[in-house]
Amino acid sequence: MRRPTTFVCLVAALLALLPAAVARAGPVRFEFTVAPAPGIANPFAREIWAEVTPPSGATLLLPAFYVGQQIYAVHARPDRRGTYTLGRILESTRGAPATAIAATPHSPSTFENPAPLRLPPVGVDPRSPGGFARADGHAFMPFGANVAWAPEPDVLAFYRATLDAFAANHLNWMRVWMVHWGGTNLDWPRPEDGVPIPPGGIDATVAARWDSLLAAAEERGVYLQIVLQHHGQYSTAVNPSWIDNPWNAAHPGGFLKTPAEFFTDPRARLLTALKYRYIVARWGWSPAVFAWELFNEVHWVDALKLDRDETAVAQWHADMVRLIRSVDVYAHPITTSTEDLRSPIYAAMDFLQPHLYSADLVAAARTFAPRRAGDTRPVFYGEFGDDHLRLPDDVKKSGLVEPPAVWASLMGVGSLPAQAWEGEKLRATRRLAELGAVHRFVVLSGWSRHHDLQPFSAAVECTARVPLQLDGAQPWQRRPAREFTLPLDGREPLELGDWPATFATPAAEAKDGFPSRAVFHATFPRATVARLEIVGVSENGGALRVSLDGQSAAAGSWPAGDTFPATLTFPIPAGSHAIALENTGARDWVQISHLDLGLTAPALAAIGQRNDRFIALWVRHRANLFALEPGAPSEGTIVLDDVPAGTWEVKWWDTAGATVTATEILSHAGGTLRLPTHAVTRHAAIVLSRQP
Repeated sequence: MRRPTTFVCLVAALLALLPAAVARAGPVRFEFTVAPAPGIANPFAREIWAEVTPPSGATLLLPAFYVGQQIYAVHARPDRRGTYTLGRILESTRGAPATAIAATPHSPSTFENPAPLRLPPVGVDPRSPGGFARADGHAFMPFGANVAWAPEPDVLAFYRATLDAFAANHLNWMRVWMVHWGGTNLDWPRPEDGVPIPPGGIDATVAARWDSLLAAAEERGVYLQIVLQHHGQYSTAVNPSWIDNPWNAAHPGGFLKTPAEFFTDPRARLLTALKYRYIVARWGWSPAVFAWELFNEVHWVDALKLDRDETAVAQWHADMVRLIRSVDVYAHPITTSTEDLRSPIYAAMDFLQPHLYSADLVAAARTFAPRRAGDTRPVFYGEFGDDHLRLPDDVKKSGLVEPPAVWASLMGVGSLPAQAWEGEKLRATRRLAELGAVHRFVVLSGWSRHHDLQPFSAAVECTARVPLQLDGAQPWQRRPAREFTLPLDGREPLELGDWPATFATPAAEAKDGFPSRAVFHATFPRATVARLEIVGVSENGGALRVSLDGQSAAAGSWPAGDTFPATLTFPIPAGSHAIALENTGARDWVQISHLDLGLTAPALAAIGQRNDRFIALWVRHRANLFALEPGAPSEGTIVLDDVPAGTWEVKWWDTAGATVTATEILSHAGGTLRLPTHAVTRHAAIVLSRQP
């Protein structure tokens, strides 16, 4: 009797993967003209509103935007079948209550919508605050990648082709910047798009491009996270674009003397607020807008990196969130991206957006920097990249790195996948299907029906062995290195993702939050000799000490011109020990590659999520995972502790295509379950489901 239910669930799961069959996407649009306003020369600066009554009968007050020739337009979401009617036109000024003004229709004042909205809008899930949900009640998990700008002159042709590829591979999320060199910045156009725009203006060509881009996304069922600002616009130190910024006082019409003034200058704040109002008025109707992201990596702007004025930047964020929420009737989620999840910059955000550029993506993707106590908002890595991986360039260019990091991100403390930075690389290397396979796995395996999963790592008994080493994971992250116990049987605790790759001085830790010391505990089965590999130091040199049970075991000091890698070697007796690495403070920072413990680990590693009814495992081959030419596959036995008694269905999944390669039924008496693996070349997934 379970077959019909199973069939219905499978059909629903498959439908959740498919983009909606969508006709030409577009808003309910009304146009009208109003007389010029005395004292307001810039038509984009007028705060015009329109009352629109949808078929439900509940009148909406929507922001209008300037089109040209004294024409304004209002966009409503076509979420119901029936008649939409334009009502009164109103105007407010700088927060004053809106009052009705005279207006002349420039289009029919009624619109007959033949069909309801095709793509369900997405928001934070009210039933599960740590996740997202579509308006139709289905849970939503963003699976996709960053395609921040078009690397080709024809922006729309590029994005249409890329959106086609995303949809074809079951990807539903893309992060796109409003950036001048990509032809998507409304008030900083490319030279080929026309003349520069004076402060307070909007480029019509770029705005029309966004109309088409969002329509293309909606038609393909892909949601866009739209990044309104990027750090380079207001930075002189990190990816700086300040020298070319049209608001820079060095240019005609510019008025900001420093990048930091963007956050405090009254004119800059007003013009930014008006631009954001325009953005919401023109595109807030679109269900293809997943979220508004105020800033990319705001910690790199001069106001924070150089001036350390977190108060001003946090206040700017709070004010802009308040502005957007006051005009966004459709309540899209709002976020920003910065590294400190406890920063007041995040206080008003709907979800958190750290980025991840780790030297060990598999370990680091499973955990996050500390959050404020009780913060249950959604969090996922909006970017991750391979910049700090110690891998050859040809491996990085191949796209091998990204899919495993997405798998690993689901096997940690978060419930949402990490998003690759180089989406276009993955399209070019035909790896998008591997990202889509993770999405298919989550939906088709039944994962998404479980909300109480806990991350874990299982031991794998395996004759094939590799060196047991503790890799430096975090090169430059302001997060503490948690003290932890390292199992020597190949299990991988979450704390591995916090282990520093860079050790700052104690003074730098106190000032900037970069760790200077890290400690782990382990019980060694025999005496061994450990080797710590140092790969670089500051231009001022660096010094590092290794302690064993509180006593110095090895130490080194290296000038900047020294030859790297360098090695510190020290003996470890059999038994339980505490091992500490610490910057002595004598010079400056030190960067490590790994600590080889002189032991071996199984070639296969297993991490996963579990409850008492469902166990998902991702198994990888430590030596083959990123090899362009992988070696022989390995087999082993996964040791699962505390598995409840019952009948368990075991499915093996191909991680490249998210297809089930084998199914078996196990009768388990309870306790430890020993599960023989199939041969694993790179990585595979396993799901165990307890049967009713």
